[in-house]
Amino acid sequence: MQVNTEDITVAWGQQPHQLDSQYGKWRLAVFQDVQESIDGSKLYFLYDPMADEQSGTSGQRKGYPGLIIFDVNLRCFAGEISVHSPGKMKFLFALRCPSPQGGSSFVLVTEEENYGQIRLNISRIDLAQDGLSIANVRPIINQPLVIGGEYICSMRDDAPEIVVMANPGLHIWRVDCMAETAQAPIADFNVPGAELDHFYDGFLNNGNVIFLSATPDGHFDNTRVHILNLNNPQHITSQNTSGDPSRGMPMPRKQCGFDSVTNAILMAGGEIDRGYGNVERLVDYWVLDTRTFQWMQVPSQMPCPLIEPRLTSANSGNIYVWGDFDQPLPGMPPNGTHLRILRVTGLEKANHPPGYTPYQAPAPPAYPHLDDSKSNPPYPPAGGQNQGGYPGQNQGGYQAYPQQQAPPYPSYNPNQNAGQPQYQQQQNPLPQYAGDNSGTYQNTPDGQTAFYPNKKQKKDCSIQ
Repeated sequence: MQVNTEDITVAWGQQPHQLDSQYGKWRLAVFQDVQESIDGSKLYFLYDPMADEQSGTSGQRKGYPGLIIFDVNLRCFAGEISVHSPGKMKFLFALRCPSPQGGSSFVLVTEEENYGQIRLNISRIDLAQDGLSIANVRPIINQPLVIGGEYICSMRDDAPEIVVMANPGLHIWRVDCMAETAQAPIADFNVPGAELDHFYDGFLNNGNVIFLSATPDGHFDNTRVHILNLNNPQHITSQNTSGDPSRGMPMPRKQCGFDSVTNAILMAGGEIDRGYGNVERLVDYWVLDTRTFQWMQVPSQMPCPLIEPRLTSANSGNIYVWGDFDQPLPGMPPNGTHLRILRVTGLEKANHPPGYTPYQAPAPPAYPHLDDSKSNPPYPPAGGQNQGGYPGQNQGGYQAYPQQQAPPYPSYNPNQNAGQPQYQQQQNPLPQYAGDNSGTYQNTPDGQTAFYPNKKQKKDCSIQ
């Protein structure tokens, strides 16, 4: 498996784009979710101002709830789209088909509390052709889903459906994302004898819900999974997993990034608390084949250890690993954290299925694409007409960059912060697990003050 990881956080070796001065504040924000545009040229980060302000590491809120646009080619934030929807922004899912207007289509899940009752709202967002504004926002369920507290939201890889799993017990709703009008969920049932609290996380794979196990102390249990068939949801079966023939099993960990692709569940990074405030951040990639249930360690690693990394698999096949990083990039404030975005190719283990057959639509007009055959393609030269350009863009369009090979990406320097665990670039690294202590998650290297708010019991970022 050939896996490449590229840091696309900033355009290294180039002058910052003029848009960076306008939207650079979003590099210091905490986001709820991210999805790739239908043409792969943009990332849409889901922003909730309250979560950003309460993170303790990113400062004050940066703007209003909505989608924040990151241009993959320019490698900078390039716009903001306000979204008016009740409740807190929680999850964003991308549809494989374009919007009727030719842009991307997303499904948004928001959470609101009303008189002590937690309700989930599910809406569809259709973007305009230029990808810079909303053409339509509408609910796709006729009334909010009432839940008891913790829940999991995931999207099927084989159908345009959102599946919501919530307590008390294990209540499941299936929601049709292609509904023309708001309607009731297409399925609504309880799984007898099951409790959502027993699981670490859950993902949809080939028509099944695959629940990941949790250890009593809240770590991810890599030794088994639990399977629920959506077409026969009366029983949950358990399946033991086997280790990599060369590397064995992944180390038990917390706060790791998970997502799924067809026939596989992907895992990236995470944390091990060694005790006495010593938190080791991992940089490894693992794949669980959901046909053989065998783990495989990927012969590659993240260039830097992220705080509570998030992992997003895009419909294009790209994988994005993103999250907070507490060693500021050049030109950024010395305190707090900033966003780091890694684009991983080759990590998906199986081919992605085609688009939803019953919903095929004409492809939208093409955006400028990154030419994979060139390592540093030029952007459109200045002087052309601005057609649907970013807000604040000059009439001349994009700034022309010198056509020269950019210097290599800087790697993580383990000696920047004294006392931090070292991450050497070794071939096929195999860290050793040296026990666990379920202590606090505070890490204060020299010159930094990183405060991590209290977490709810044992769950990672996908269970809310």
